[in-house]
Amino acid sequence: MSQDKIMRNFCAIIAAFVPLASHGATSSFICKFEVEASPKGLAKQSKPFELRFVVDNDTNKAYLMGNAGSAEVEIIPNSGGISFLEITDSGNVMVTAVTKNGEAVHSRNGIMSKELVPSQLYGSCFLQ
Repeated sequence: MSQDKIMRNFCAIIAAFVPLASHGATSSFICKFEVEASPKGLAKQSKPFELRFVVDNDTNKAYLMGNAGSAEVEIIPNSGGISFLEITDSGNVMVTAVTKNGEAVHSRNGIMSKELVPSQLYGSCFLQ
C-alpha cells in the first residue's frame, strides 16, 4: 500500500473518531482492559489495565503515555478502526487494535530470559 493511501486511510479513521479535529490538536485514546487471556487461562482483572495513546493530528505521530514516560508508536489505520504498534527497547511487540465503536484488544508478545510471555487483554477505548 502506498504511503499516500496509508495517510488518506489514517485521516479517514481519525475523522471518524474526531469529527471536528482542529488544526494543531491532539486526540487521546483512553483504553481500559478488564479481561486477560494468557497461557494460564482467562482472568478478569481486579483493577483494569489502562493505556493512553495520544495522536498528534499535525504530524500523524502517536505516543503511548505511561507512568514511566512515553514511547512513540506506529499508527496502522484500516477500514474498521485503528491499531497502534509498539516495539519495546528489548524488542518485544505490543499491538493495540481499536474498532470504530471502541472495542479493543491489546496483544503482548514478549520474550523474557528465553521464555515466551504472551498475553492478550480485552476491553474498550474511547476518545477523551
